[in-house]
Amino acid sequence: MIPIRFFFEKKGAARFISHLDVNRCMARAVRRAHLPLWYTEGFNPHPYLTFPLPLSLGVIGLREPMDLRLVEEMDLEEAVRRLNGHMPEDVKFLSAAPPIMKAKDITWASYELHTQWQNHTVHETAELLSDALSRPTLCALKRTKKGGQKEVDVKPHIRSFSVEEADDFVRLRLTLPAGTSVNVNPTLVLQAVENATGVLVDAPILIRDGIFNADLTSFL
Repeated sequence: MIPIRFFFEKKGAARFISHLDVNRCMARAVRRAHLPLWYTEGFNPHPYLTFPLPLSLGVIGLREPMDLRLVEEMDLEEAVRRLNGHMPEDVKFLSAAPPIMKAKDITWASYELHTQWQNHTVHETAELLSDALSRPTLCALKRTKKGGQKEVDVKPHIRSFSVEEADDFVRLRLTLPAGTSVNVNPTLVLQAVENATGVLVDAPILIRDGIFNADLTSFL
């Protein structure tokens, strides 16, 4: 078995495709691309296909990892070209290489959020965001595994943030915990900002533009 890590982007309308449907889409594409796949054993064999850090519904992904295994070597640029011939609009493979890191090495993810609050100018929106994110505590309600809710302070989990004013929106950049141990969704931070400011955050554009290990080295 030869492990290979592919990176792909998921943009535009494709950001509303659920992870389950993405999994099905990828499984169908790797079959149609006639890659020399390794299949799982058992009653219902299927291509070995895993996603080290699944993307949340509605979030744009600029460099998302997908792992699979081959039974023989092949040109990886050719593999990328074949796969792209079977992908839906707004989903595109970027590169492929043998994996260097393990999924458990993922520790951080970086996000870019574009928003403009109703009844507020770009400058006012930026000031409210900066003020909220600079507070010592920033609380939101998080759903528990049992279906309940509990209040959590997201401020200690924000490694870094920046707020920039664009022509007609505010660009918020966040670096948050990601992976198997701690995972903070950027929508939880936005909920905490709403609680702190009393202003409803209009449906923003959410982009995950990087995945990193503990040293903030890009996931490879």
